[in-house]
Amino acid sequence: MLLLNIASGNCSRVLRGALDEMEQMNQFLRSLYLGDRWCECMEVGEDRIVFQVNLISRVQKGIMEWNYYSDEDILHGCLVFEEVSEFKRSSDLEFNDEIYEVKVLEKKDEIYTFVVYGCNVSDNVVSTGLEYQIKAKRFYILNPQNNTIIRE
Repeated sequence: MLLLNIASGNCSRVLRGALDEMEQMNQFLRSLYLGDRWCECMEVGEDRIVFQVNLISRVQKGIMEWNYYSDEDILHGCLVFEEVSEFKRSSDLEFNDEIYEVKVLEKKDEIYTFVVYGCNVSDNVVSTGLEYQIKAKRFYILNPQNNTIIRE
């Protein structure tokens, strides 16, 4: 038999905390501009996945669109997923062109489920859309110029 203590409000606090963390992560992801950029390399380790992008831009605080803001650009920046517990690919191909979007689908048991959308362009100039699903505890941007980790 399953008993819930409604009066304590613990269930709603736990749910609200997970939603707040997901919203913070989604806000961070929405602050990244990856358009017109390409994935320079991809590194898959035992519990870490890194996508290096030729240039990562940030959307200026308080503005919903990128609008060519470049004060926070990160040359050869890295999208880093740590404590990866699962990695699924729609294809054996790797990103070698644009990364369109990074999204969070859910957070469960301290683990985020991310989806990374991008493409691969073959030597024959055929573009193939790719989707990677990554379950990881942490995500951040790494600025390799000064080894700065950016989480917000």
